Amino acid sequence: MVSLDTLNDDQRDKLSQYQTITQIQDLEEATGQLIEYDWNLERAIQHIYENSSQEKKREELEHEVASSTTTTTTTTTTASIPAGLRSTSTTSTSATTRRRPSLLLSILFWPFGMAWNITWSILSFASRIIMSRPAITQKKRDPRVLAVEFIESFEDKYGTRHIEFFRGGYSQALEKARKDLRFMLVLLYSEDHDDTETFCRDTFTSDRLVNFIRDKNILVWAGNVRETEAHKVSYTLQASTYPFMALIALQGASTPKMTVIERIEGACHPEELVSQIDIAMDRHGAVVNRLLNERQQREMERQLRVDQDAAYHESLKQDQEKARLAEQEKERQQVLEDEKRRQQEFADLQEQKRQQYTRYLFTNLPQEPTTNFAKLSFRLADGDRVIRQFDKEATVDDLYKFVEIYPLLKKEGAPTEEKVKAPKDYTHEFKFTMHTPYPRMEFPPSQQKLIDIKSLWPSATLVVEDNDNDEED
Repeated sequence: MVSLDTLNDDQRDKLSQYQTITQIQDLEEATGQLIEYDWNLERAIQHIYENSSQEKKREELEHEVASSTTTTTTTTTTASIPAGLRSTSTTSTSATTRRRPSLLLSILFWPFGMAWNITWSILSFASRIIMSRPAITQKKRDPRVLAVEFIESFEDKYGTRHIEFFRGGYSQALEKARKDLRFMLVLLYSEDHDDTETFCRDTFTSDRLVNFIRDKNILVWAGNVRETEAHKVSYTLQASTYPFMALIALQGASTPKMTVIERIEGACHPEELVSQIDIAMDRHGAVVNRLLNERQQREMERQLRVDQDAAYHESLKQDQEKARLAEQEKERQQVLEDEKRRQQEFADLQEQKRQQYTRYLFTNLPQEPTTNFAKLSFRLADGDRVIRQFDKEATVDDLYKFVEIYPLLKKEGAPTEEKVKAPKDYTHEFKFTMHTPYPRMEFPPSQQKLIDIKSLWPSATLVVEDNDNDEED
């Protein structure tokens, strides 16, 4: 036993559509047929249509064959009786008193009657078979192609001003109307019907009907019953007179189904048709309106959730942007701090090497010469005055080195015998300059010998100035 609880929403929708279209009320039978076609709604409906059409044709053919066989047998049996006996039997049954024909004449005309009866039976049987065939195209064709061809054919005959027809198959139109919660109007007509020409020209193209269909947002599917799908739809909707119209809408409380709520058969005036459709929509529109309200409510709730999610994501995005900027600032500060630390480490290392180099100069300070020397007086930046004798081979660099180590010399006296090595990868820079007071002549560090400088040999006074002001600037 099949239970609706075991089906998902999509399967329940397809089951509802399948029962509505095929008019199969047995839940288990309908479910079984859908399962057989793997829940392919169109294939299952197509199978039902084909089986129904074939079954109907088979029953009609069997009926015609049986009828023709009975007629042929009766005729043959009757024809095999001599004319005289037939007349006697007829006379006896009807209680008439007609005279019996001559036996000789009956025997003579019996072969002609026999041949006539057989010929008539064959022609009657063939005509019934031919007339029983539906005037529809048996070849399967795409319903969408049929819909487009129908519209083109209609416009060729009646013009382009008409109600808007759905460009697709009947099942597709039914599914779209169900999903969109729209009323669906099915229009079927037969070209063999006398009212078709007038109805199509006056009613289908009526401005009143066209505007009404558009304003009410009614989905319209139309077809000529000479075509396969329209013929199947007419069989499903049990149309008996053409033109035929059926208004279909969702009906039902718990599980709404697409149901025919109004049937209109035969030609009618546009105003009358609009009135009937409008009344049917008012009478049966409660379910559609309820579903529309529920859908609108769900849409509003969905939109509210979307707006809330958008606001949340926007706020989250702003927070993430702030966090990103804060992280970038933090990284920038970290880079600055790292750079400052590296510079400080480099400065400390340079200061250590400077002190080591100064100690190296101090421990390697040569003794003052006693002969052939230049006697120089230094006026230091801190105000001290010191006099030192330098060998004639001494250079200007030697003067700078002496001034550099003078604080140690002043503090520690003569250097010890322990020598200090010069630091590696180090270039010493003196932070002071020397010049003569008058005339002012500056002497930057160089390898020029004192003996070659007349302003310094054999004696001179030099003023030492720190470069701290330059560094501060």
